[in-house]
Amino acid sequence: MIFRVFLHEKGFEFKGRKFKLFTFSQLYGNYQIDKENKIIIFPESVKLTVSSVVDDFNQEFLKTCLSRKNLTLNNQLLEVQRIAVNDNSYRIKDALVKTLSPITVYSTVYLNGRKKTIYYFPEDSLFQKYIRDNLIKKAELIYGRGFDDAKFEIKAIQDKTQMNILYYKQFVIKGSSGLFEIHGDEELIHAALNCGLGSKNSQGLGCIQLIRAI
Repeated sequence: MIFRVFLHEKGFEFKGRKFKLFTFSQLYGNYQIDKENKIIIFPESVKLTVSSVVDDFNQEFLKTCLSRKNLTLNNQLLEVQRIAVNDNSYRIKDALVKTLSPITVYSTVYLNGRKKTIYYFPEDSLFQKYIRDNLIKKAELIYGRGFDDAKFEIKAIQDKTQMNILYYKQFVIKGSSGLFEIHGDEELIHAALNCGLGSKNSQGLGCIQLIRAI
């Protein structure tokens, strides 16, 4: 099976769950908002950050960008002008990071027979718990060992975060963006920088960038 097909159709299975182990940012650059047509216009160029801990994914993605002069993104034809490869192999225990796409954290419950999604934000105690639990599963899959006792904390920088409401395939997704401090096990932080924080990373959520070690 071609790797890209495997990743799209199956992904990596671990304890009954599937992980893609990659994430990507929102598009960024100078833009204009067309409120009448409800679209965002980038009059010049756009930038996109893609991050993964899986070498096969990184190689496939780079090969595609290098071999094709033009790419299609949401039915828009794009020309690749520049590719920058950054090393995310940091081994740090304390870091200041910023989101390149919102972090979404949620649980699903059933009320009166109907499924309901509950979202959590930095002020909620379960925000940190669910992020840590999710990150431990990713790290166990990546490194092949347990992380049950590993420490991980995330703290929003006051007045530097905000709630976001996004729409994905006609579904509403809520998340948090801004500046965060993360502390803990080096391999958990490595997984966070490469695979994202929270849920729905392969749908372009939870992508973070290291500002500096602290």
